[in-house]
Amino acid sequence: MPTSRASLLATLLRAAADWAGGHHGAPKPARAERRRRSRQRLKDRAALSDFFRDRCQDLGGQVDALQQLVAGLNVERDRLRQQIKLHHEMMEDLGRRNAYLLDQCAVSQHEAEHWKRFVEGEREREAEIAQKLQLN
Repeated sequence: MPTSRASLLATLLRAAADWAGGHHGAPKPARAERRRRSRQRLKDRAALSDFFRDRCQDLGGQVDALQQLVAGLNVERDRLRQQIKLHHEMMEDLGRRNAYLLDQCAVSQHEAEHWKRFVEGEREREAEIAQKLQLN
């Protein structure tokens, strides 16, 4: 899996495989097979090194994207917390206003009952006065 940017390890492994592939003297068949397998293992290791380096870069990109996502979610969480705090303050304010209005309603009700009794008392006095005037 050759790439344009091979890692240092992959380059060294390939160089070792190429060096091991050089023939010095007349190789014996078993030795040649061992060398061939050795070269193949070195090439496979180089390919694995490239593969894992590429995967590591991909995962690094994914980690960066996830970190940005987490940062965005943290900002959104902070914004929502601020809104919740503001709504709680508004609810407390509305509760205070409601309590004040309930108190005002109770005061007004008390005053209305007072004036109602006052008016009834005045009507009774007027009726008594009218009755006394009719008797005289």
